[in-house]
Amino acid sequence: MAKGFYRRLHNYFLDVGKVLRDEADVASIFPNTTDRGMSRENIYAKVLRDHLPPICNVKLGGFVFGLDGSESKQIDVIVSNDKSIQFNHLLTVDGGKSFSCIEGCIGVVSIKSTLDKKELIDSLDNLASLPEKEPLGAKNIIGREIRHYDDWPYKIIFASSGLKPETLLNHLNDYYAQNSDIPLRKRPNVIHVAGSFNIIRVISENTTLRNGERMTLGSFHLQTVSPDVFGLGQVIADMQAMAMASNLIAYEYSEVINNLPET
Repeated sequence: MAKGFYRRLHNYFLDVGKVLRDEADVASIFPNTTDRGMSRENIYAKVLRDHLPPICNVKLGGFVFGLDGSESKQIDVIVSNDKSIQFNHLLTVDGGKSFSCIEGCIGVVSIKSTLDKKELIDSLDNLASLPEKEPLGAKNIIGREIRHYDDWPYKIIFASSGLKPETLLNHLNDYYAQNSDIPLRKRPNVIHVAGSFNIIRVISENTTLRNGERMTLGSFHLQTVSPDVFGLGQVIADMQAMAMASNLIAYEYSEVINNLPET
């Protein structure tokens, strides 16, 4: 019985991936690249809303800021937990943008129509610009240990199409060879090119893939089998776990207000 269900679930994610690809193609009707980008961002954000638990706020992004006032570069989609302070006044029914504090941020997404070398570097630069969080020890933790908190938020690059997977992986590794000062926690967790492949970063020591290959911490591995199934499935499962864990952290935002200038 279970095997039959998981086959149907596999096909379900195939269909969701097809929706992402088909609607991205439809978005190309817009002559303005900004309009096309907004359409793709809305499509991916809707997929996240359809599958993440209600404790996740999924919104079109602008940037993420830290308690010290530092700001990230452009972030297309932001996912925060339902206990976080919200800045949604500029969001409208028809679109708009939001921004978010890094404290309580669960996920960030950079979205591209075509992921070539230039757009890959742009996305990697944007993720590297994420502000630092307060150490977990500085917060009031309710209950159990929270794993991989240093690696939060979950960092996704999604594209409707892209270079050949091996070529893109080479560009990715070259970028970090040249920018080795960028910490692992500011590198993408998943790069998903719809219908083509995923590139996934290893975040645990002694990770073994399904084929038995052992991977080193921080390395990237290429996954080409059912990329939409596992690209979407892994993102949803990982962020759900982070959302649940985030509810065990007593985030507090008085510093944001205290840092406001008086005039």
